[in-house]
Amino acid sequence: MLELDKIIHQPVRTKIMAYLSSAKECDYTTLRNSLELSDGHMSTHMKELVGCEYVEMEKSFVDNKPKTTYRITNKGRKAFATYVTVLKEIISTT
Repeated sequence: MLELDKIIHQPVRTKIMAYLSSAKECDYTTLRNSLELSDGHMSTHMKELVGCEYVEMEKSFVDNKPKTTYRITNKGRKAFATYVTVLKEIISTT
């Protein structure tokens, strides 16, 4: 039986991983606005993805304002590729 990654297999986290897999990096505001997420949803899901090391976070200051940037890690890229492959296999067998 094929099993989907439980971390990625959540609609918001799937969208985040898809977005980050195509972008080299993305700042908090751009990602949140692009996916039309609330601050609460964004921070909750990013904690999960950062915690399992699928995404890395960098905090800095630009013009004396905090800026958070996210990048998908190699581990995250592999996990997302596997997730997509398994999903395609599930779809093709039904």
